[in-house]
Amino acid sequence: MAKGKKKSKKKDAALLEQNAQLLRRILKLYDQYSTEQNSVTCTEVTKTIRLLIEEGESLTRVFLRPNPQKAIKPVEVTDEPKPVAEAFPILQTCVRPFVRTLSTCEVNTLKVFAVWNICMDLLDCIDLGLYLKRPTTIVQTLSLKDCLLQPEPLYRLSTEIYLDGNHFGCQGAFDIIKLLLLDCEKFLLDKQDKLRVEMELKEQEALLRERQGLPRELTEKKKKKKKLTLDDMPPFGPFVTKIHLFDNDIDCLQPDGFAIVQQTINAFARLIEISEELEELDLDENVIGHVCGGIILDALKKRKESKYR
Repeated sequence: MAKGKKKSKKKDAALLEQNAQLLRRILKLYDQYSTEQNSVTCTEVTKTIRLLIEEGESLTRVFLRPNPQKAIKPVEVTDEPKPVAEAFPILQTCVRPFVRTLSTCEVNTLKVFAVWNICMDLLDCIDLGLYLKRPTTIVQTLSLKDCLLQPEPLYRLSTEIYLDGNHFGCQGAFDIIKLLLLDCEKFLLDKQDKLRVEMELKEQEALLRERQGLPRELTEKKKKKKKLTLDDMPPFGPFVTKIHLFDNDIDCLQPDGFAIVQQTINAFARLIEISEELEELDLDENVIGHVCGGIILDALKKRKESKYR
């Protein structure tokens, strides 16, 4: 027993040291990549990582936010001329340096990644998408709030999508769920096809038994065999549980007006009807109008009454 305990302690110590080395490397690369991009590291993130090193914990949650600005002392007004000080640019916190760090270090413990109030451009989205597509990435919640995102395709985000306060508009919102909806429709068709094949096979077996003078159905302890239904099959996707698009310019105040907003709402309505995983959809502060609101309401009713549920 004593030897086993010693081995266990050595193993735990080795894992702790390995985790600490990874966190130190993250700090080093994050600082390096930030310098290369003429930005500054997020002090909240660096403090969190240093604390994790001390506590022997892994990096599971990251919140990238702008660093708090220092209070500026009021300038005393005097008649004496003062030398003009050279203006230095104020460096901002950027997203890409930390995302590059995550990819380089192959971080496979991160479950929550949030970016709030930091502008994100196309390159930021590309790098983030590459990290999320890594087979070892286990991010479950991605929150990008007030990042001034434009309608760019975002693939395989997470199981929970928070994109509040951006500028996706109708087309951008439609693009976000377009692939999810296609996957959902495919899963549904596959499910129905599999059920149809199994029912046809069952009927053929019953006819064969009937020709042999046997009962059409097998009986076991005089219990009726449960009839195969769609509910007996695994749930179909997409495996996204929450979509939050609060205040994202999803309204009629854009080119094509009602037509484009109706197309977007029809897509969301279809997703509501057939996705078994979807639990939350937040479209608040988007002026979709009464007609589109009715479309969403009808979808909720169909979801409740559908025989596929």
